[in-house]
Formats: sequence, structure tokens, C-alpha cells
Amino acid sequence: MKRIVCLLLLATAVLPAANIEEWLKSGLLHPDLITSVSEELALTSDQQAKLSSQLDEARKQAEPMEQAVKEQQKALNHLLKDATATADAASTQLTKLLEAEAAIKQLQLRTLIGIRDVLTPEQLEKAKKLGPPKMAAQGKGTNPESGLTLKTEKLKAALESLGVPPTDAMKTRGGEIEQLIKSGQSAAADAALDKLIEDSGLKELEAEADKVDFAKYEPGSTDLETLKQRYEDVKTAGQDIISLPLLRELLQAKEAFEAAKDAQDADKVGRILTYVEGRLKK
Repeated sequence: MKRIVCLLLLATAVLPAANIEEWLKSGLLHPDLITSVSEELALTSDQQAKLSSQLDEARKQAEPMEQAVKEQQKALNHLLKDATATADAASTQLTKLLEAEAAIKQLQLRTLIGIRDVLTPEQLEKAKKLGPPKMAAQGKGTNPESGLTLKTEKLKAALESLGVPPTDAMKTRGGEIEQLIKSGQSAAADAALDKLIEDSGLKELEAEADKVDFAKYEPGSTDLETLKQRYEDVKTAGQDIISLPLLRELLQAKEAFEAAKDAQDADKVGRILTYVEGRLKK
């Protein structure tokens, strides 16, 4: 039973988001709900084996699919930043992204239906009756927006919207949350994820970023070797960032930095680095 609970919790990683809420309203069951009443359902050994097999296979299939979505999203973000890209090229890349996302949705639907079909009609009714109040008492609710899955997806979507990979600090925090999930500590994982979202400033990302006037910052030392070292130092320090709004600010600085570097404007490069150095110290 413990293995089934862990697998159901891990299934949230392959059941991220879109359309699931409507599917749940139509009678399918989210893994979190089954987990909450797993003891009451009295699953047989055969049912446990089938659930384990289905969820193991779903995770295996999800990994390359999720990677494909990330690659297509990255390609689209890169294309949109290219001022010479045509609408046709962007549309073609968007189609590739939508096709990659559609494959995940198909997997989501097949997995939810597979979970439903393992249970007997009596178990289904019991899960639908006992699950919602028990999850509400645990502060989870049946809506995926209140669970680990959609919280994770919102954070991932925000990061992907910036077009940058997660920092080392984000990977470390994410790995810690993943270990909590794998060990069956869903409450601790949920609390850790809430803390990560708070630290990331996800809500603040909704506000427009202020345009930075780099000219008001002192350039500091601008000899070539010193500039190179300053750049490497801020690049390394940037891996400790958790704040998404700060990442967005630094992306603005990066674009200005690249332009100044191409123009061989050492003074402007120095001013931009001074701004970045100051932001990283806060």
C-alpha cells in the first residue's frame, strides 16, 4: 500500500494541468484524491499491481515528452526574440510546440482513465464520496490548482516564459521537494513548494518590469581582463538566484550587455555590470 501511495503522489509529475479540471468534473479521479482514501478503498493486490504498472509506465513516457515540450518552447522563445523571424516561421514553431503539448495531454487522459478502470464501481463511488471532504479537511481540495501539480506547473511556466533554464539554487530546491514526494511526505513537499513559490516572487512577476537606466551607474574598472572577470563573477553569482522578478531584470541587463559588447562600448559594459553586481548583493 505504501508503494501505491508514493506512486500516486509521483503521478502528479506526469499529470500537469491543462484540461484536467474539466476531466475531473466529468467523473475521472485525480491521484491525490485516491491517495487520500487509499485505506478506505481496500485495494486488492491485483489492483495495486495494476496501478503500479500504469503509473510507472506513465512516468517513463512522460519524461521524453516533457523534454520535447521544453525544447520546442525554447525554440519558440528564441525565434520570437529574433527580429528577422517571419510570422510563418513562428507559426510553424508554435505548431510543433502544440503537438508536443498534445502528446502530454493524451498521456494525461489515458492515465486518468486507466486509474479509473482499475477501481470497481463501488470503489469509484466511495472515492467520490469520501475523497473530497477528506482532502478539504487536509486543506488540499480536489481542484488540481490547490495541489502540488499545478503549483509546480505555474512555477515552471513562469520560468519558461522568461526563456531561461532554472538556476542551480532552483534545481537544488526542486530536488529537495522531489525527494519529499518520493518518500511519501506530501505535506512537507507542499509546504516546501509554497516556500519556493514565495521566495520566487511569482506573484510579483505579474507586474510590468521597470526599464533600467544603466547610464546612472558608475562603470568601475573597464580594462578588458577586469571586465571579463566581473562578468564571470556575476554569472556564477546568478546561479544562486531564486527570485523570478530579479531574473527578469537581469535578462534586461543581459540584452543591454550584449548590445554594448557588440558595440565595443567598455564604459557601458562596466555600467551594466555595476548595476548587476549591486542587484546580486541585495
